[in-house]
Amino acid sequence: MFDELLTDKVTIRTRDGRVFTDIAASVQTSKIFIQRSDIPIQPGDEVVRRTPAGVDEVFLVDDPGFQAEFHGIPAGYRMRVRRADRPAVARTGPSIIYNVTGPNARFNINSSDNSTNVINESPAAMFRELREVIAKQVVSEPERDALIAHALALESEVGKASFATRYAQFMALAANHVEALGPFIPALTQFLVVKLGV
Repeated sequence: MFDELLTDKVTIRTRDGRVFTDIAASVQTSKIFIQRSDIPIQPGDEVVRRTPAGVDEVFLVDDPGFQAEFHGIPAGYRMRVRRADRPAVARTGPSIIYNVTGPNARFNINSSDNSTNVINESPAAMFRELREVIAKQVVSEPERDALIAHALALESEVGKASFATRYAQFMALAANHVEALGPFIPALTQFLVVKLGV
């Protein structure tokens, strides 16, 4: 009775190299049924059906679906398969790659960033960059000259007790240019904290 439904002939190639030919089967879009329990079918095995035109349709086994004999239904496989020429359906979400570079680089996804970056570079390099930013981004010449002079004075006081006073003077002038000079404030504060022993 069940044999009448198995109108296709397939070849099964297992991953370990064994080949089983002329197997009666019912080939459907994503399932293949056979009434053989003696073939060790595993995920990744191939089932091949040759069409009347001589074209081989190759299916990959995703789930062998072995069923033992049950109430007169013979034992066999109810395989879930996919065409070998079609990619497997991704079971995970898409890959997202974030390329983050630079000493202060960070990103947040649906969250707030309350972190503080501490840049460990030499004071000379940091003060040189500070002066370059002041020279490029402060438009008013008197303010630019005053900020550069205070930056030079501040650099000369790193590690000394007078650094706190120079820091306060520099910050009073820098207050109007916090957008340009803001990235340097954590590094300058680090010199202050080290000196005060906080």
